[in-house]
Amino acid sequence: MPEMPEVETLARKLRETVVGKRVADVGLSGLPLRKPVSDTFAAKLRGRTIRKIVRRGKYIIAEMEPKAFWLIHLGMSGRILYHAHETAAAKHTHAIVRFSDATELEYRDHRRFGLLEAYEVSRIGLIPEISSLGMDPLNSGFNETWLAPLLEKSQQEIKSFLLDQRKIAGLGNIYVCESLFLARIHPARRCFTVKVEETRRLVDSIRRVLVTAIRHKGTSFSDFMDSDGKPGGNQKHLMVFQREGEDCYHCQKPIQRMRQGNRSSFYCSQCQG
Repeated sequence: MPEMPEVETLARKLRETVVGKRVADVGLSGLPLRKPVSDTFAAKLRGRTIRKIVRRGKYIIAEMEPKAFWLIHLGMSGRILYHAHETAAAKHTHAIVRFSDATELEYRDHRRFGLLEAYEVSRIGLIPEISSLGMDPLNSGFNETWLAPLLEKSQQEIKSFLLDQRKIAGLGNIYVCESLFLARIHPARRCFTVKVEETRRLVDSIRRVLVTAIRHKGTSFSDFMDSDGKPGGNQKHLMVFQREGEDCYHCQKPIQRMRQGNRSSFYCSQCQG
């Protein structure tokens, strides 16, 4: 599933290619995604101009003029592709947004867990999916002063806490595993046992892991591509994720894997003991 670095990579590319473009037409497959695409989706985009592209957690939001917001979530396998000319819909194409200059954005999603929605509201905070999100980990307010009291009150395992989008928006399995390894915290630790110094280390580790991943344009194992069809390169720089049985880069002990909920956690039993 694309996580925050992949979505940020895509948002940056879209800022270069579609800001200032006017939507001329919208073609839809008619198939539902995570939920059915609204009957009014195409009408709300048609004739509007993209003024700004922003990211909130794992969502991309195109701010339109006249005032409206186009919301995109890639789900498990969604892709947004930019085309400099008109193209034919592929097998798993569910939307093609055509601009007045004959360029296009295509949304593909073979597993159909993504989301396309349009809202005619006055500000981003009134979008239901956005209003429920927690702190962005690249926000200046994401620090140990903010995080430590929340951890102190929580009985959750630290990994489950970090994956909760209502608390911290944008983190997913890859980057939580990587951040906990860098912070030397076991993924099954209970939040209230994490000390203030460890919290400070965790905040720093999350930022470092995310910034590194964005610099390498995201992690691509199978589905993720940016809007020009190029995969990311961060998979070459992962420290523990999907490295079960391989030597830890720090202590040379084999990386372990365990199940937490419906996800695999990768960790070093020595470095994160």
